[in-house]
Amino acid sequence: MAEENKKNKWYKRKKFYIIGVIALLVISVVYANVKKANKAPTYETVKVESGVLSQTVDATGNVESANELDLRFETSGKLVKIFKDVNTEVKAGDIIAELDLSGDNARVAQASASVQRSKANLDKILAGATNDYILSIKSTYDKAQASLEQIKANSADAVANAEAVVKTAENNLELSAGGENSQIVENAYQDLVATIQSVQNSLSSALTESDNILGVDNTLANDSYEDVLSALDSSKLNSAKDKYGIAKSAKNKVDSASIKVSLNANHDDIASAGKVAEDGLIAAKDLLYAVSQMLDATVPIGNLTQTGLSTLKSTISASRVDVTSKYTILINQLQAVDNAKNSYSTYQIAYDKAKENLKNAETRAQADISSAEASVRQAEAQYNDVKNPARSEDVSSARAQLYESQASLSQAVSARNKGRIVAPIAGTVGKVNVKVGEFVSATEIAVKLVNPNMFEIRVDIPETDIIKIAVGNDADITLDAYGEDHHFVGKVSEIETGETVIQDVVYYKVTVAMEDSNTDEFNILNGMTANILFYTEQKENALYIPQRAIKTDDSGKKYVRVLKGTKVEDVYVDTGLRGDNGLIEITSGLQAGEDVVLRDII
Repeated sequence: MAEENKKNKWYKRKKFYIIGVIALLVISVVYANVKKANKAPTYETVKVESGVLSQTVDATGNVESANELDLRFETSGKLVKIFKDVNTEVKAGDIIAELDLSGDNARVAQASASVQRSKANLDKILAGATNDYILSIKSTYDKAQASLEQIKANSADAVANAEAVVKTAENNLELSAGGENSQIVENAYQDLVATIQSVQNSLSSALTESDNILGVDNTLANDSYEDVLSALDSSKLNSAKDKYGIAKSAKNKVDSASIKVSLNANHDDIASAGKVAEDGLIAAKDLLYAVSQMLDATVPIGNLTQTGLSTLKSTISASRVDVTSKYTILINQLQAVDNAKNSYSTYQIAYDKAKENLKNAETRAQADISSAEASVRQAEAQYNDVKNPARSEDVSSARAQLYESQASLSQAVSARNKGRIVAPIAGTVGKVNVKVGEFVSATEIAVKLVNPNMFEIRVDIPETDIIKIAVGNDADITLDAYGEDHHFVGKVSEIETGETVIQDVVYYKVTVAMEDSNTDEFNILNGMTANILFYTEQKENALYIPQRAIKTDDSGKKYVRVLKGTKVEDVYVDTGLRGDNGLIEITSGLQAGEDVVLRDII
C-alpha cells in the first residue's frame, strides 16, 4: 500500500523538476530569438559637422636667451676686479671683469711712450726735401715713363712676331693639307729634282778632275807626271783607279735615272732617282778621297813641281768640298720629302704651339705693361710726395718707426686685454662664476652674458611632423611658470636639416623665437619650461567627421556608411586635411548634418 502511494506522488520526484527547468530554458531562448528578430537594428552615429578644422603639432622645450654667451679670460691669473654684477646691463665694449694687469699696464705705457717719440721724430723730419733730391725723384719718374713706352714697343713687337709665326704656321698647315698630294709635298719633290740635277754636275766635275790626274779615260792628261804618281806607295794609285771605275759606273746610273725625272715626274721615280744620286755621291766621295791619298803619296820629281802638285791637291780638295756639300743637300732634301709627307700633323702641332705662344706673348706683354705702369704710378707718387717739405726717405723711415711703435703698442694692448672680459654685445650679466682674489684659469667660464629681451625655445620635432612646419610659421607658447592662461607669440626662426636620433626615433631641432617677451610684465628666465603649439594648417567652414568612420573598398576608394531613416547606405567620399583629435575633412560626398555610422550596436 505504501508502494502505491509513492508511485502516485509523481510531483515529488527529482526527475520532474529537472525536466521542468530544461523546458523553461528552451522556452526563454526561443522567446528571446523571436523578440530579437522582430526588433529594428540600432547604430552609433555621428553628425557631419561644419566649422574650423585645425592641424597642429605640439612640443615642449626650455627658454634660452637668443644671444647667450659664455665668456672666458684668454689667459690665466688672479682676479682683482669685477666691474659688472649679476643682472647688470652692459653695452658692447664694457669691461666686466679684470685680472691682475700691473705688468701688462707697464708694457702698454712703455709702448705708448715709444709711439709718442716716433711721432715727434716724424714731425721733426717733415721739414721738406732738397732740390737735388726732388730732381732725382723726377728723373726716376721720367725713366719709369720711358721704360713703360719701351716695354709697350717691345711687347707690340713680340706680339707681332708671334702673330707672324701663327700666320706662317697657318699657311704651312693649309699647304700640307691633302697628304701625298699636298702642295708642300709637291714642292719638296720639285726641290729634290733640282738637287738631283745639280748632283749630276758635281759628279761630272769630280770624275773629270780625277781623270785629269789618273789618266784612265783621258790618257794624255797626265803624261808629264804619270811616272811619278804615287811614287811612295804604288797601291794608292791602283786603289784610286779602281774607285774611278766605280764612281764612273755610279755616275752613269745617275744620268740614266735623271733622264726619267722632271718636275711632273712620278713621285716614286723621283725618290728612286734621289737614292741613285745618293749612291753616286758616295762613290764620288770615295774616289776623291782615294785620289787625295794617292797625291799624298806623290812627290815633286821631274816635270811635276811642288807648285803643280799643290795645284792638283787643291783641285781635288775643292771637288771633295763640292761633293760633300751636294751630299748634305741631297740627304736634307730626301729628309724634307719624308717630313713633307708627315707634315700635316707636324704643322698642326706647330700651329697650335704658335697660337699658344701668341697667347703667352699677349699675356706677358700685358703683365709687363701692367708692371711698368705700376712702376710709373709708384714713381709718380714718390715724385708728388717729395714735393712736400720733408724728404721721402726720411719720412718713410720715420713713418716705419712710427708704424713699428704703433704695432708694438697694439700687441701690448692685445696682450693686456687677454686679462679682461669685455662684453662683445649688449646684454645683461646673467651669471658670474668667479670671485675677486681667486686664481682663474683660461678654461673656466667666468661670466654668462644674456639678452633678457630676446628669448628662443629649441624643441625636437619627430620626422612624421617636421614636414608640416616651415620657417616663418607662427606658434602659440605657454610657460609652466605662468600657466595656460598666459599665451606668448612665437615664430619659427630655424629648422636644422641634420637629424637627431633619440631612442631610435628621428627628430629635427626647431628654433622658435619669442616675439612678445615683455620683461616688464613677465619675468621670463632662462631654463623655464615652455609648451609650444604649432598651427600648421587651418580651414574655415570645413566639413569633417571622425577619421575612424572612413572605410576603404577593395579598389582603394574611400566611403562612409550614412544612416538615412532606418536604412544604411554606402556613400563614397573624398577627404582633405587631417585635423586634430582624429578628425578629417570631407571635400565631397557628404553634407552638414548627415548621420554617419561609426559602428553597429548589437
